[in-house]
Amino acid sequence: MFVKNIEDELVKNGAEITHKVVISGRAESSTDKLLKYGKFYAEIISAYRKKDFDLVYLHFLSHSAPGLLLAKVLFGKKKKFIINVHGSDVLKFNKGLLKWCNIRLLEETDLLVVPSLYFKEVIHSVFPHFPNDKIYVSPSGGINLSLFKYKKPAVGKELHLGFVSRIEDDKGWLTFLEAIKELKTKGVPIKASIAGMGSKVTEMVNKIKEYHLEKEVDYLKILSHQELSLLYNKLDLFIFPTQASESLGLVGVEAMACGVPVIGTEIGGLKTFIENGKNGFFTTPGNGKELAAKIEFYYNLSEIEKNKIIEAAVLTAQKYNRIKVGKELYSKFAQLIKEGN
Repeated sequence: MFVKNIEDELVKNGAEITHKVVISGRAESSTDKLLKYGKFYAEIISAYRKKDFDLVYLHFLSHSAPGLLLAKVLFGKKKKFIINVHGSDVLKFNKGLLKWCNIRLLEETDLLVVPSLYFKEVIHSVFPHFPNDKIYVSPSGGINLSLFKYKKPAVGKELHLGFVSRIEDDKGWLTFLEAIKELKTKGVPIKASIAGMGSKVTEMVNKIKEYHLEKEVDYLKILSHQELSLLYNKLDLFIFPTQASESLGLVGVEAMACGVPVIGTEIGGLKTFIENGKNGFFTTPGNGKELAAKIEFYYNLSEIEKNKIIEAAVLTAQKYNRIKVGKELYSKFAQLIKEGN
């Protein structure tokens, strides 16, 4: 979704996208996957051959790099290369042949766009020879502040917690459920909403039953951005107990824009927008009891103290305004083209 957001903002600022090549949909088999990538690379080469453009802007380094490398080998490098890395393309898939392709393509790259200062440090560690002055921080397309905005929610008796993520082991859904179980045992009135899909959905649903949390936890599956905005504005706290090194963690910023403080782990990109005790709180990855204690601490704060944290959360989100992010990214691209002429 944030790739589309970036595209929309670039076009609004005057960019013209002459060729758009995408690969979509999950492959049904190894053969289907091979065919999809074959078509993807062929379309990259076909578009690149035309050369009626100023620059090439590539998202997701791994998997996409071979196609652009092939195009460069066949037709030379006549244009600027801009690469936007997402996280897993560097941290998970940067192995074997893909790593070789990534390194080769980065040698030809004129600008590397990263989602956070944290991920800029990751690039330095994974690709130590990539020039620092060619790395540009742009927060994943930013957020739509006309959609994600604070509307004072009705005060309820229960503390409403939210969790929005892919349902995978490293995203911390089990830690979240353990915390809710702990709070229920202590008698803290809790309501929780979980949104997202993934390979561990069945396991998560079974764990909700095992912990007897059917009344406390509402599983909403996949939500649109409009539905997410409505959900955020019903929450008291957004819980982000990930154990993965998120490149940024944009859902946390979206929640803050809606006036929801975030309790998250002090790892990865979360460290770049959560300020402990100011707009949210940090918790240790995988520690359900500690997370429960942080939630209970917030629950026991006075309304004045809570409002200060809410105000700070909203102010934090203003820095990620999609319009501002889009203008700055477009200006960076235009500057790069100008320097090349």
